[in-house]
Amino acid sequence: FVDIFSITLGAVLMFLNTLLFLYVLWYRHYPPLRAKNIKLLGILYLSMMLWCLGTIGTNFNVDGYFNFTSSCLLLALWSRILVGMFMFAFVHIFRLYVYIRIFKRRQKVTYVQYLAAAILYAVIIAAYGIPVTLMHNKLTVMFVPEFQTCVYGQLFSEMSFGIVWAAWLAFLVMAYMARNINTSFKEYKEMLIIVVLTSISIAYQTVVHHVVREYTAYRWARITSTFFEYLASQTSL
Repeated sequence: FVDIFSITLGAVLMFLNTLLFLYVLWYRHYPPLRAKNIKLLGILYLSMMLWCLGTIGTNFNVDGYFNFTSSCLLLALWSRILVGMFMFAFVHIFRLYVYIRIFKRRQKVTYVQYLAAAILYAVIIAAYGIPVTLMHNKLTVMFVPEFQTCVYGQLFSEMSFGIVWAAWLAFLVMAYMARNINTSFKEYKEMLIIVVLTSISIAYQTVVHHVVREYTAYRWARITSTFFEYLASQTSL
């Protein structure tokens, strides 16, 4: 029952965020919403959804409830880590870059900067994701029938949290650089809330993955882990 409730909660949160994003699109010309950069919000929304889907797919026996056949590596590496957590952090880094460039340096942000960021992101996830995808699943993440969930290998966990923490530390540095900028839309305060929530989530994930190696086999570990990921990924739009 607890697992079903956790999966349902994730689905409800994703549905509510979808409604919120559609609301933002509909009223995108309203000044406070227009100041948030709708294009980046769209990418952020995508990363939030994929992060949540990857979390649900790897932390729970989705097949047993929905007859949904999935790949642990696809969900864990690409959905949860690279296009989920890492894109989430990367978008916030670029949002702060835009924030600093406009309000501190008084410079425009052109499509060249957007294109450069997109290329950099693509190169990073390709350089990391393709080699890991080609590795044997015993070294990365695999479905274990005994637990009916995906289990992460130690090497994969170390590498995944390495890239996530690197991106998140870069975000913290950018947030510090933007600390003295004040705008009428209080966007920096919203960023600080995101920093706190996501830092708690990533820190908890790191501890759980390293202390409880097969954490998905323990209900308390996978439930609390999922809750903290919901807290970070589904409250940041």
